[in-house]
Amino acid sequence: MDLAQQRPPDFTQPGFAGLVELTMAEELLNREEAIELLNQNWAARGAAGLQPDRGGGQRPPNNNPQEDRQPNEGDNAQREQQHQPAEPRLRSPTPGREVDKDLITFDVAARVASTLASRPADYAIKRLNDKKHVPLWYFTREGLREAARSVRHADENETLAITQAAEGNMTVRAANSLTASKNAKLDHCLIYAEYMFAKNHFLTAIENVKWGNEALDAFNWFFHNLDNHQLREEGDCGERALLHYASQVRLDWHDKLMLGKAYNIGIINEELLAKIACKLDARDVKTGLDQACTSPLTFLNGTNLTSTPPFRSPPPTHGLHIRCCHNAGIGPPLP
Repeated sequence: MDLAQQRPPDFTQPGFAGLVELTMAEELLNREEAIELLNQNWAARGAAGLQPDRGGGQRPPNNNPQEDRQPNEGDNAQREQQHQPAEPRLRSPTPGREVDKDLITFDVAARVASTLASRPADYAIKRLNDKKHVPLWYFTREGLREAARSVRHADENETLAITQAAEGNMTVRAANSLTASKNAKLDHCLIYAEYMFAKNHFLTAIENVKWGNEALDAFNWFFHNLDNHQLREEGDCGERALLHYASQVRLDWHDKLMLGKAYNIGIINEELLAKIACKLDARDVKTGLDQACTSPLTFLNGTNLTSTPPFRSPPPTHGLHIRCCHNAGIGPPLP
């Protein structure tokens, strides 16, 4: 009788338990999926005129009676070799089946890097994921040390908070990782060496959160052009002007990004930079004048000339202060 016309076996019966378990182990399936796969293989082999073997494979009909001989010693040795434990191998997902997204996959040939990068605070990473501005202080040595301390103490004082993630999903995260640090500083409050140290970790962070090559290149040129600007030849004053420019421009870039009007931040606006430097110089001049006006003048003989405070009339005392001074023996006699 044609195999396609035969009634398929019931693989749910106890007699097929071994075959079902073998299929489950080889194909990484549960029991229901293994039974369904066996039924599909039976139907496919019946249509092709083939006979099923115990492993679910295919073999042509046996037309040679010599092949149905008893196993000899060579066959036993070969069978023993087949039953020896094989080396572990990677299993590829079965075609036609959806791969579980929760499974952990990795390159088995890869190993840990020789240098482990410091991890910034979760608050800074979340801000970068949302394409929002975050001060570069979080990527300085001080900010990275604080992030490491917060990770060590997270298990001791763990407080959870519910936040809204992308696409309307809700995420439960540690509350201490969602708040800004009280020690954070604005970019222009950093010294120049701290700023240039932090920019390396910042560039790595925006690359990890997938800002894209265009944004990564723009910020890379932004820091490069600042570090090689001619104002650095003026020492601390020039570096201060560059830090104020970077602080204001980076904040403005994120504001424009939210409005869909972002620009190439890597191009330095020399006119804006000159205005910022001029304002800082004018503020220094004003501060110097104010200090000169409030400091006493010293003559060659060592005497100081201080400004006389403005005259203020004393509050009415109704003669109480005068009488108290007279009773204490101070002041002229009362009339």
